[in-house]
Amino acid sequence: MPEPYIEIQNAEGKRNVPVTDQPITVGRHSSNVVALTDGQASRYHCVIEKAPEGGLRVRDLDSSNGTRVNGQLIKTMRIGDGDTVTVGKTSLKLVAPEMAPVGAGARGGGGGGGGGRGAAAEKVVEVEVEFDEEEDEEAGAADFERVLVRTAESLTDKKFNELDIALVNARGQLAHAARNSAEKPKKAAAEQSREAVGILRLILLICFRTRASDIHIEPKQDDFSVRIRVDGTMVDTVRLPKDMGVRVLSLVKILADIDIAQRNIVQEGHFSSRVPDRRVDYRVSFAPAMFGQKLVIRILDTANTPYHVWDLQLPEWMFEVIQAAMKQDSGMFLVCGPTGSGKTSTLYAVIRDIDVGERNVVTIEDPVEIQLDGVTQIPVNEAQGNTFAALLRSVLRQDPDAILVGEVRDPETAKIALQAAITGHLVFSTVHSRDSLGTIFRLLDLGLEPYLVASGLQLVLAQRLVRQLCPACKVPAKPTADQLQKMGKAGEGCDKIYSPRGCPRCVGTGYAGRRGVFELLKVNEQMREIMLKSPTIGDIQKTLEGTKFVKLAESGYLLVAQGVTSLEEVERSM
Repeated sequence: MPEPYIEIQNAEGKRNVPVTDQPITVGRHSSNVVALTDGQASRYHCVIEKAPEGGLRVRDLDSSNGTRVNGQLIKTMRIGDGDTVTVGKTSLKLVAPEMAPVGAGARGGGGGGGGGRGAAAEKVVEVEVEFDEEEDEEAGAADFERVLVRTAESLTDKKFNELDIALVNARGQLAHAARNSAEKPKKAAAEQSREAVGILRLILLICFRTRASDIHIEPKQDDFSVRIRVDGTMVDTVRLPKDMGVRVLSLVKILADIDIAQRNIVQEGHFSSRVPDRRVDYRVSFAPAMFGQKLVIRILDTANTPYHVWDLQLPEWMFEVIQAAMKQDSGMFLVCGPTGSGKTSTLYAVIRDIDVGERNVVTIEDPVEIQLDGVTQIPVNEAQGNTFAALLRSVLRQDPDAILVGEVRDPETAKIALQAAITGHLVFSTVHSRDSLGTIFRLLDLGLEPYLVASGLQLVLAQRLVRQLCPACKVPAKPTADQLQKMGKAGEGCDKIYSPRGCPRCVGTGYAGRRGVFELLKVNEQMREIMLKSPTIGDIQKTLEGTKFVKLAESGYLLVAQGVTSLEEVERSM
């Protein structure tokens, strides 16, 4: 029997979309499975999906002009073979012989005894209203609430819901306790009118389910724009009315122990939340903007970062080299890359794998974002004279075995760190450079003695973060000759690569999660000799011939060939 499909017909012509387990979203936004250019269609108009009791149903997504099935305006309705969904000037006909039409005589004519079109359609709508009773519980909710609820429900990671989120203020006091959502799940999950606490919980819930790293709430002339950063990319979430936006910002200030009377200055603070399996900290920053204060919340969720070195998904040989370096008594291990490439997260994973019971581990950070058990963490405070260099000198007098310096950004810090690395300390740090070879020249450009760099430097790990394609909606295609040429060795034997499309599960981005791309440079004796003689990049590259060294771009193209990410994403990140 042929597979069911949706026959789409409009001014652009006719095409078919196969029916699978994934929802078929329809609307003007490019992230929809069926993206329309019809001005009568909403950005997210409707969705055709599997019904819980079997078969298919069409559900209107609060569109401005409504969705019709066989000419009748509906909210939610089951459909079968031959039923036609109308969106503006576009018709979508279900062709599925194994799915009986919904309701006898639903397409006119019919037999006697009142089995005509009107009676059948009326009966179906009555059934669907009863079926959609849970959605109707939110009939009194404002539009922005429905948008937030719909976004949260479209995401797959549903370990807990909004009422399981407890809010804890900056002093560690429980400000808003979690409620037992298991007692009355329908009523609890769909309150008729949420206050500011409920809206904040919904936003946090979406962040939990999308692994977001930041929340941006910005006042506009008539409302507040709420965006979240998912996998490094900003995603529009909802527009809050002016009064609700003000209340949410005031709530965050109260949680963060910030003066709510001040509205035109920079303010900073923190609060936290507790969910069933962990605690999450939030760093809060208010800054004056044109129409009021803009709020940015940094989400410090350890569940979204690699916890151990093996969580980095390094190639086997890189993992073994790093594991061996962690057991050394001295030497410097640098991680390089641009801002936002995951350098600190990588070093945290390395530090967690050091036996802090047998070794004294100290970190110097600006600021300390995540607390590490068994590790002494010292924040930088330049106003008090506690700079990286000053703190590093002090730490060296406290008998450390391993030291993490947040960043090598000046000659003094770099010199002290390298001297520590050659006098019996294991030193970890980050540096802003393009790749591992460039890190060597970055250190030399800081004015360091070549012998210090040659003697102290052991490993340099260059890295980038690329977004992983959403497995639910990625689109396969045969690579072109130009694409295979770009991929080089990684493209040999590759007959299929993937590109993003976008669906509700990935918030329309086409990507879900991020993956590290790595380049590891292990300093050898031949390389150390060259460093002492005014080296060039070509000289150092010659020492890598015959080793396992793989450039960043090549590592990225290998992920493209494996279907993990897209070619465009690798080129963007490099």
